[in-house]
Amino acid sequence: MKVISACTQNCPDACSCIVDTEKRTVSGNPEHPITRGVVCGKVKNFFQHLDSEERITQPMQKKDGVFAPIGWDEALDLCAEKLDALRKTPEKILHIHGHGYRGVFAQASTAFFEALGSGKTKGSICDNAGIEAMISCCGSLTANDPQDLLNARRIVNWGRDFSRSSIHTGLIVKEARKRGTEVLTITVGNDGNAAFSDETITIKPGTDRFLAAAVIKLYVESGLLDSGVIGRTSNWHVFRGLVESLSLEELCAACEVPVEDVEMLFDWYEQPGAVATLVGWGMQRYVNGGENVQFVASLGMLSGHMGRKGGGVYYSFSSGRNLKKWQAETDLPVPAERREMLLFDLPAELRKVDPAVEFVFIDGINVVNQIPDSLGMAAGLERAPFVVCMEGFMNDTALASDLVLPPAYLFERDEVAGSWLHNFVQYSRQTVETPGQCRDIYDVLADMGARLESPVRFPNRGRCISIAVEDSGISPEELSEKGYARGHWPMVAYEGMRFDTLDRKFLFPENLSPEPARDPDYPLLLLSLVQGRHMQSQVPETEQRGIPTVWISRKSPAWTFLDMERDIYLASPLGSMQVRVESDDTLHPAAVVMRRGGWTKFGQNPNVIIQPRSTDMGDTAAYYSQGVRLENR
Repeated sequence: MKVISACTQNCPDACSCIVDTEKRTVSGNPEHPITRGVVCGKVKNFFQHLDSEERITQPMQKKDGVFAPIGWDEALDLCAEKLDALRKTPEKILHIHGHGYRGVFAQASTAFFEALGSGKTKGSICDNAGIEAMISCCGSLTANDPQDLLNARRIVNWGRDFSRSSIHTGLIVKEARKRGTEVLTITVGNDGNAAFSDETITIKPGTDRFLAAAVIKLYVESGLLDSGVIGRTSNWHVFRGLVESLSLEELCAACEVPVEDVEMLFDWYEQPGAVATLVGWGMQRYVNGGENVQFVASLGMLSGHMGRKGGGVYYSFSSGRNLKKWQAETDLPVPAERREMLLFDLPAELRKVDPAVEFVFIDGINVVNQIPDSLGMAAGLERAPFVVCMEGFMNDTALASDLVLPPAYLFERDEVAGSWLHNFVQYSRQTVETPGQCRDIYDVLADMGARLESPVRFPNRGRCISIAVEDSGISPEELSEKGYARGHWPMVAYEGMRFDTLDRKFLFPENLSPEPARDPDYPLLLLSLVQGRHMQSQVPETEQRGIPTVWISRKSPAWTFLDMERDIYLASPLGSMQVRVESDDTLHPAAVVMRRGGWTKFGQNPNVIIQPRSTDMGDTAAYYSQGVRLENR
């Protein structure tokens, strides 16, 4: 039988899927305006993940370093007992939640621990720097509808990998090119964008703000600025002063882009016709990542392409903007403020916090694997008296936990979820039975909450959905019948250049920070880029044997002295790991690329040697500012 469902994983595309329950295969829904019959390999092959022999299908408790099965009643009674003992000191409870799954019922853990007043994490390991950057300029986080890309005369792609991170953006771009739209890609290399691009500019990693500033410099000197556009900005004179104080030669040197390419990019923005700007979801992962996004957005504005059909600056928007949050209830008072810990620096936070954390609950994130200083994160969890994680595989986080609760995954549970690429809300229908004793997190936490001395109560599932869609104009019946419904957002964001700032005008950044000083012992930048085959760390153990691969350009300074016949190590001030080296001459010479998601226990995790470091805004992990070197041993 074929059933319409949807992907709720950590991907912007939020595909509408057709699940063949007998063949256990997944294909794209051809009727969905964005999915259009296509899903990525991560979803197409998802039943390999669901049916894996490595999967945990019953609760497991660690005793004396060894995991053994435990019943659900015993496991949840144990959690309730420990939570009851901490209700008067909720700061000793820490909830670590990620976005490995999304939707209305995915809010269960957040609602549960809000009702307890527990500690929580703040900041981001992904996109907060870019989010804050866009909000600082525009007053909100939104973008043109992705289908409006078909109205663009030209598209400038600042680093979005169409082959791995958003294949449906790539499909729209391909269709636009067939209609005559031209595409220019700005990249550090090692992506799949050549097939999508008419022109390519290679840039030094992390320096997008200097390239954008160089093009803006040409605008200031050209006399081609539109007074109407300038009138829709609130601090033009300050911004112009900043730009005029900069030398074009210095800006080009900072991003290592020749003047001719800067002039070409200027022509792309200045020629007649609307220009859409796509901002990659990696630009913000540098120490000055927020500024990178601010300057690219400022170029899109100053060139007159924001607030118009076929134009706009695309970063993202909230996947929950069409869905309201529901709340849990308890009879006990909830603290006015909750203790917060920086997610990207949790190892240090756990060491210094007073009073110490005694109970940790983790869901939606393989936190040991995915944050900087993975070994420090594992040690921090092992010091905590009791750690619980919702996890279906014995990955890095599960190994550091005391109790592993097996969740129902995609296609094994009902969910309603949005997207941060398009405006459709999807109904992810349960299509197959959950294996063994796996349970949906909503049911797990509702059950756990009922066992507390002062219970935490959830609304029933139907009420949760009704609350979620009550302000969206979407009916639960429509979702159930069709599998998706469109939220009511305009095709053009900030139409007429009317922004959501207090004065309704665009606000330029007022600083351009230099690149941080580099340690000469670690001259290369490690870019742990997204992979194409698996979602984040959902990598089968069988594919993690051997030595991980990194890629560098043959123009890299490391290439000339490495002996490929000897063992090679990738080293940072935090440690080192053995690697294989392959060449990719599309890469900038300063870059070393390693695809992320591999596990620490197999020697495949780049975060073992990435130091915790913050971006300039948003408390985001600056993964890509990690200096490294390659060496023989």
